[in-house]
Amino acid sequence: MRPSDAADVGRVHVEVWRQAYAPLMHADVLAALDPEAAVERWRRTLAQPPDQVRRLVGVAPSGDVVAVAVSGPSRDADAPTPWELWAVNVLDAHHGSGLADLLMEQLVGDDPATLWVVQGNARAVAFYQRHGFRADGTVKWDERTGTDEDRMVRASPQASSRPR
Repeated sequence: MRPSDAADVGRVHVEVWRQAYAPLMHADVLAALDPEAAVERWRRTLAQPPDQVRRLVGVAPSGDVVAVAVSGPSRDADAPTPWELWAVNVLDAHHGSGLADLLMEQLVGDDPATLWVVQGNARAVAFYQRHGFRADGTVKWDERTGTDEDRMVRASPQASSRPR
């Protein structure tokens, strides 16, 4: 992601949330998502040095941004791994294209990592399970979205030599 991607990233981020979470979150939460505010947040975020955070966009053959993905150091005080997959958001029309797999490979490879998934998001759970993640029994309430989230963990017997 580059600062010039902020408008597309903000738009895709909001659109993916509305598509993916419509059956899982209260309609008011999704209706309150403001694409313009999302663009401004992403402009501020992308103007800052990324530190260790990895931020990627997925681009369709047309050149349109159709996915947003982010990973970085774990944000959990009790993190079972040092790295966390923060988001893999792909527009519905591009599900099954392999784009999410490519983003996953670029963000975490085969390394140990954690992630949080909204309870009931069966498609995401199946995707993460296919990549070796398993729920570890840790649940947190997200007051902002009004949902419970399950932590999923992928431990690996061999640490990757890929630099972070």
